[in-house]
Amino acid sequence: MKFSYISYLSWNNLRSHKLRSFLTVGGMSIGIGAIVFLVSLGFGLQNIIVSQVTDVNAITVLDVTTGASTLLAIDDQILTSFRSMEHVVGVSPTVSQSGQIIRGESVTDAGLYGIDPQYISLEGVTPIFGEAFGVGDTESIVISNTTAQLLGVTNSGDLVGEQVNVRILVPVQQTEPTQGEVAAQEVEFENKDFPVTISGIVSDDLSIAYAPLAIFQDNGISKINLARVKVDARENLSAVRVAIEAQGFQVDSVADTVGQIDQIFVVFQFVMAGFGLIAMFVASLGAFNTLTVSLLERTREVGVMKSLGTTSRDVYTLFMAESILIAFLGGGLGLAIGVGGGQLVNLLINNLARRLGGQEVDLFAIPLSFLLMIIGVILVVGFITGLYPARRAAKINPLDALRYE
Repeated sequence: MKFSYISYLSWNNLRSHKLRSFLTVGGMSIGIGAIVFLVSLGFGLQNIIVSQVTDVNAITVLDVTTGASTLLAIDDQILTSFRSMEHVVGVSPTVSQSGQIIRGESVTDAGLYGIDPQYISLEGVTPIFGEAFGVGDTESIVISNTTAQLLGVTNSGDLVGEQVNVRILVPVQQTEPTQGEVAAQEVEFENKDFPVTISGIVSDDLSIAYAPLAIFQDNGISKINLARVKVDARENLSAVRVAIEAQGFQVDSVADTVGQIDQIFVVFQFVMAGFGLIAMFVASLGAFNTLTVSLLERTREVGVMKSLGTTSRDVYTLFMAESILIAFLGGGLGLAIGVGGGQLVNLLINNLARRLGGQEVDLFAIPLSFLLMIIGVILVVGFITGLYPARRAAKINPLDALRYE
């Protein structure tokens, strides 16, 4: 019997019992739809939280410090060794200390970070007003909106282009020990003001400011507190990290936090999928019951078909085709319900966010790999559901079937 004819018979058998087929397919679609809807909620929440923690660039950045060690130091030689490592595409040294920002009569304490403009993106400096300073610029800074408010400005953007003073402690005298004296150095410091122009404002809850690294280094502040190492791809983070840690340095990465978030949401997604699987299991029992009842109703029909030359294999294929067709229809409708429901909720939430002036987010996200996995699950469920009724139908004796009432 040709497969096209088997498909035709399967479709007609479902159409001949419209209500029963509708209820069976509907139950299957609700189960699949519940899985897709709930798990896509997990993916969406995961994406939202990860995007709040970091951006794509930060995931491939390693933060290198000396940790608790007093023997290690991040100097030019060490930075050169980092740059020469395989898969490293950039290294950004950072000098940090406390200081003050002075604007007229307003003075506020701030955490000052001297960074290399060439790799400013590694520091996560993305101004919401103005722009970051460029290479060779030693007279501009970028401050946080919190710093701007502490300077007495309501609208942070108004400070862009305004000149302020940065006050930091710089070494002014260094005494070398003479022969016979104890090997020690005494360093004196004094406050020094640097006139700079605010080139940009970043969003941060802390009072901080980013300044060109040259301002610190040209004034004798050369101790590098942190080096950010940019890796070409996330999968190469581990190899570069091991190489740096082998030199004794402490390495931290935003990818560690992202990995922990991923682990939490894997559990969350399994729980959500579990609720959906319960609904799908109940729907599968309904499909199994439909096929079993259909077999009992069509016992004489199967006997007639076998008497006319239909093989047991054709009968088996016929019932399996009906089972897979039910799963295909229910699965397709379920995917439409799950995906459509998620997109509808996203649309409503984003419309509300636009009206209230909030940020638009996608609460539901569905990766292509997940959809392909669901399609595979649908086919497996259809096969398993029809396995017993199909095998039982294939074993029916034609004579017994013709006597069946």
